[in-house]
Amino acid sequence: MTAAKVQHYVPQFLLRNFGTGKKDQVFVFEKATGKIFTPNAKNIASESRFYDFQIDEQAVSLEPLLSKIESAAKPIFQAILDTDSLVALDTNARAVLADFFSVQLVRTRAFREQWAAFPRILRGHLEARGERVEPGSQAEGLLSELSENDLKAQTGTFLVNAPRSFAVHFSTKIWGLAATSKRDPFILGDHPLAMQNMHDLSPRGNLGLTTPGIEIYFPMSPVRALVLWCPTLANAVFSGADKLRRMPPWMVKDRIEHPEEILTLDAALRGGTPIPYRSKNVENFNSLQVAWSERYLFADADHFDLARTMLREHPGLKKGPRMQMN
Repeated sequence: MTAAKVQHYVPQFLLRNFGTGKKDQVFVFEKATGKIFTPNAKNIASESRFYDFQIDEQAVSLEPLLSKIESAAKPIFQAILDTDSLVALDTNARAVLADFFSVQLVRTRAFREQWAAFPRILRGHLEARGERVEPGSQAEGLLSELSENDLKAQTGTFLVNAPRSFAVHFSTKIWGLAATSKRDPFILGDHPLAMQNMHDLSPRGNLGLTTPGIEIYFPMSPVRALVLWCPTLANAVFSGADKLRRMPPWMVKDRIEHPEEILTLDAALRGGTPIPYRSKNVENFNSLQVAWSERYLFADADHFDLARTMLREHPGLKKGPRMQMN
């Protein structure tokens, strides 16, 4: 089977969930310029031959592999949206989505730009420490700019190995279904798997898949998203809710702020039912989509005021995150 020439790094079925009308028009916000345009979902988050490259003069395309993974995941996402629940998400379905998330993590333009920047960042780090890279040395070769083909091949290796390397770390998270309204919708970034961690683990980083306290968010539509939490976070919710149930009502009233939210979150995580998001939760969710995206944000209308504010106050967010070395 011949691979498609135009290849998406955000699946079309996901983009269509943020589209409007029969032609699935999507509002697209370009971070670098602040401009908005409204193309069809099939014409965005894609590039010509994005997953095509050569190894030893042999043509390779990863598009068929990605199409297979998307085809397996699409009906599961749709079932979640149709039932508004994670109850039917059995072990096999979770495994399929874990493979999908593993690949999505490393298939985007944002990840490719991060990998392309790594030699420059490492070279700058060495030079800042006064370490000289000898011309013609192996180190110089490792620190040189990658050709487009080599960049595709190297990131393609990550992509092929991603399910084996990462899927177990998605599967072992506690999954939840975040819910908002059309009046206060989620947006979608061009690197939709966004993470945060409230734990300060300095001097180590805190955004690894296995890092204690990691939170992973994935928008499925303007009103529903998947939440994947480190078990330590969910267990804290479960423990807190259990303690609340054992406390006398007067003590709960005097000592606990918003106890009903803890109990609601506990029930939703245990039962796979929607977690009602308040406006502050939606703002945090959308801020992560802004921060993790490389170039574009997507929505079913102009819901980009938060993005405009963030980019005005933090111009460095006009491109995606880059690796840092201390």
